[in-house]
Amino acid sequence: MKRSKFLLGTMIGLAAGLAALYYQRNTHALAPRVKPNTKVFDDFSAIDLGEFTDHLTVAAADSTALVLKQHGDAYVSEGSLTTPAFDLPQFHSLVASWNALTPIGTSVEVEARVNVDGYWSNWHSWGLWSTTALSSSVTQDVDDTLAAINTDTLQVKKGNATKAQLRVHLHTSDPRQTPVLKLVAASVKPLKRDLMVDRHSTDVDRVIATPAYSQEIRDPKLAPGICSPTTVSMAVNRQNADILPEEAALRNLDEAYGGFGNWSFSTALAGSLGYHAYTAYTDLDGLRQQISDGYPVGVSVQYTKNPENGDLPYVENAPGDTQGHLLLVTGFTKLDGVDYVAVNDSYAATDDSAKRLYRLEQFSEAWHSRLAYIIGANYAGYERLMQPHRVAVELIPNDTHTAFQIRMRDRNYAVTPDMIHQDDPFGAHTTTIAYTLDEGKTTETTAQQHFDYADVDDQGRIKLDVEQIQKAHPNATMITVYVARLAASTLVGKISLDPK
Repeated sequence: MKRSKFLLGTMIGLAAGLAALYYQRNTHALAPRVKPNTKVFDDFSAIDLGEFTDHLTVAAADSTALVLKQHGDAYVSEGSLTTPAFDLPQFHSLVASWNALTPIGTSVEVEARVNVDGYWSNWHSWGLWSTTALSSSVTQDVDDTLAAINTDTLQVKKGNATKAQLRVHLHTSDPRQTPVLKLVAASVKPLKRDLMVDRHSTDVDRVIATPAYSQEIRDPKLAPGICSPTTVSMAVNRQNADILPEEAALRNLDEAYGGFGNWSFSTALAGSLGYHAYTAYTDLDGLRQQISDGYPVGVSVQYTKNPENGDLPYVENAPGDTQGHLLLVTGFTKLDGVDYVAVNDSYAATDDSAKRLYRLEQFSEAWHSRLAYIIGANYAGYERLMQPHRVAVELIPNDTHTAFQIRMRDRNYAVTPDMIHQDDPFGAHTTTIAYTLDEGKTTETTAQQHFDYADVDDQGRIKLDVEQIQKAHPNATMITVYVARLAASTLVGKISLDPK
């Protein structure tokens, strides 16, 4: 039998890390070691496949990843991985994460169960997830007296949980395709350690240069609810991706929830782009450590800009009031003796104004959830995944150059008005048509360019009045059109403009 790395996995503590352990080991009265609250399984190369998996095997091209087994040239339709049970500090809340590739026809499902006062709960599911089909958290959870799942968080109903176990199912309806599992993780909010306390054992004065996007200027039907995918977009585009917030949103919809803010789905989105990513409960030192390592961190906050509002934490310089919002922490710094947190806050009205400094103590109160998106480096060998999948199309004008038919693989592709305006609820055909002009300006990422949003006519053609655009933008030489579709490739076409 192989010795299994899988049994060990990776346990991630709350902040202090190796420095704190070194300090503890060199004091005369050793303090009790803090039990890590996050468990990450991200290397399946030494699993005893007979003990932990069913119909899964390591990938031929990547021995750290799992795929479905093959019978001849066909993949089996389903396989599963069950982790060993692992100890955690006492908790009531658990969030699961995964990184997986899901080609067309494939999906993954992650489940967890928890041990409460010596008794195991039932298995609870985070729903079916895929980047190439509609994803959905569960609508009807299993009956269980010990625990229940609410969209992306497993909650203990009574007593205290101290152990957990994860199970992942890989599915395919296409015998030629398999999902690829790179990571599965769980993180809990410990009951006996207050994550709101700032122990400040890590000292960092660094702000990471990161592109900033305002969600408020994106497609109006998406803008109110895409703080989470916009945050992920900024985090991955800082490295080597180049995804539009709309593209990220349309790969991140939770159909059951009816929105784009599912925490587990959001870090799974980053994982699908080839990045090591998971959701974790942590503290300010956890953020400092990530910044020190060179990675911005997404966090879940609520705040008000009104100091008289007693219902929400007050944050000076905040763009508005929010009961729930995701923003990206890009650094820590000190000005005139005051500690600040640098953020890219997509609630701002413009890209430029999204870069803000919030007083540390005010930010800390606003970040009451202590929930964070940990998005690290890209997986080696997965570079081709770091861009959204885009397909070049022709845009065929009508006689007056005011409407353009999408031509894809020698066939017309129609976008109906319902697809453009569908927002309640969002569905399988939800589409965004965004366009930008080449006026000689350069930006670090495509999303930082100025975008407008087009409608379509009754014949499914994109409505763009080229003459009016040329008059308004005499220096423009090209219109680039992005047709972003839910759980499908983005269509990209170009319209050449005659110089005036």
